[in-house]
Amino acid sequence: MHKLIFFLLIITGLCGKAQDLVILHTNDIHSHLMGFSPETEYTPLVNNNDSTHGGFARIAGYIKTEQAKHKDKLLTLDAGDFLMGTLFQTIETSDGFQLNLMHKTGYDYLALGNHEFDYGPGALAHIITNSKQNGPVPKILCTNYNKSESQHANELNKLFNDSTIMPFDIIEKNGYRIGIFSLMGDNAEEYIPELYNVEFENKNKTARKTARHLKTQEEADLVIALSHSGVSLDKNGHWQGEDVRLGKRNNNIDIIISGHSHTPLKTAVQAGNTLVVQAGASGIYIGRIEVRFDSFGNPLVQYKLVEMNDEIIADKSTQQKIEAQIPKIEQKILTPFGIGFNTPVLETSFDLTLNRNNPEESNLGPFVTDAIYAWLNRDDGPGTDVVVAGTGVIRNNILKGKHGKQNINDIFNIMPLGLGFDSIPGTPLAKIYLTGHELKKVMELILSVSDTRKSFYLFIKGMRIFADLDKGIFRKIKSIELHKEDSGYTPIKLNRKDKTLYSITANAYMVSFIGQLKKMSLGLVNVEPKDSAGNVKNSIDMVIDLKPGQEGIQEAKEWMSIFHYASGLEDTNYNGIPDIPEKYRDARNPIIPVSK
Repeated sequence: MHKLIFFLLIITGLCGKAQDLVILHTNDIHSHLMGFSPETEYTPLVNNNDSTHGGFARIAGYIKTEQAKHKDKLLTLDAGDFLMGTLFQTIETSDGFQLNLMHKTGYDYLALGNHEFDYGPGALAHIITNSKQNGPVPKILCTNYNKSESQHANELNKLFNDSTIMPFDIIEKNGYRIGIFSLMGDNAEEYIPELYNVEFENKNKTARKTARHLKTQEEADLVIALSHSGVSLDKNGHWQGEDVRLGKRNNNIDIIISGHSHTPLKTAVQAGNTLVVQAGASGIYIGRIEVRFDSFGNPLVQYKLVEMNDEIIADKSTQQKIEAQIPKIEQKILTPFGIGFNTPVLETSFDLTLNRNNPEESNLGPFVTDAIYAWLNRDDGPGTDVVVAGTGVIRNNILKGKHGKQNINDIFNIMPLGLGFDSIPGTPLAKIYLTGHELKKVMELILSVSDTRKSFYLFIKGMRIFADLDKGIFRKIKSIELHKEDSGYTPIKLNRKDKTLYSITANAYMVSFIGQLKKMSLGLVNVEPKDSAGNVKNSIDMVIDLKPGQEGIQEAKEWMSIFHYASGLEDTNYNGIPDIPEKYRDARNPIIPVSK
């Protein structure tokens, strides 16, 4: 059995010796075909003149440079979530552009991540089928997919049946046999909308069986798992998470190329005899692995991250292909807003960021909830008492860069996920009604789990919470106060007998979790979403209709809220572009710590 050995160049002696294999890898690109932030400053074909990162023209340029150097030694892989995150995703169901682009760029294999299922398995099948009709695509892998009998999955099942999507594959490079398979992680699976009934088999059992087959039956010299599962740091600064555990439990996997957690691992993590690597997210980095086999067939590995910055020589033809898609986006999405793709719509003199490790220190969250609250509570708006937004649905920061100007893609990228029932990109907003007692129960549970599951941390507008965060579950919150712009703060009655209802707005994906809280809390929280009359409703029925008098539902979207709010901000420097107010420089979430 091979034993993978990972040392620095100076120890292994790789320096100056020819590599047997070079493996390039990305993960969680999320349709970031343009560099950022801000996107208005991205000039990939001119070097050393901007501070943006990423951009597919740079990725293509780097891969092509490596291809010229290493030829048949080179293998290029992606560990999932290559779709969903920018306005470019909005034309995927009709064009299937990105998969063809990734093939032209030089990608050999892609794994499926959870966000490939954002529009549903049927839409994913449509994207892949359209792409194949347009030209070649990279080979697509997903090993632990459980073919569902759900009507949503019929078309996707066909792609598994005809091997368009494969469980694993063997590829020969430079005379070496490389076995590759892919896994959907447990946490990643949780983020696939439940209504699609997409299921996956046990990741660890599947990995053991597949890796053993690749090593023993297929006689692979190297086994690689593209695992959309993730890594994280424990409180002592040690790497943990699904992919670290996977490596420790499986001696037949040589390298795990990880995804999902958006972690830029600048040093590979040793997990048993397996190396775990990950390249962050959004195309900011490419991971680069050099492999040389010793005389016993053991792979010796050198690993590093390569930053896709303005020093990278970008590929001109790739950038031209990307820019050719912009008129399609403008026609399909932006025309009703009266703006162009590259038009600056907002300006900032400071950064607004989400600190995922310590979200309470973030100033972007308060800006987002203010935007949604203000748009819904405008004179002709549907109104709401409270707005909440989870860190998991906030995907990108607002960065000043050199000039501070943000285009519509910079705005869309903040909350880009999902697809509404109206087929317009963006998860719709939904409004439910809860009593004060129910609201306290929900927030108690959120405060208890968000310390370990940061994506559950909620930003709030319309109320403030006084809490002793050191107390145990259901003992943290001391009081909750509702805020109205015209009357200030008013205490909410939290006792069980008070039946006063308060309206809470969040995106429909988050609202759907309300009905699952009983299961998540082992029966401790039993809250059912209600309408304004107190009737229990399905969360899907609570989607906000902006124009109830018109046929169908005119859905409110998070990114639309931010755009409309930004458009109404004051232009403080009189250059025709609204400016982010100074109050957001140090804005914080209204959860107020109190002691006993």
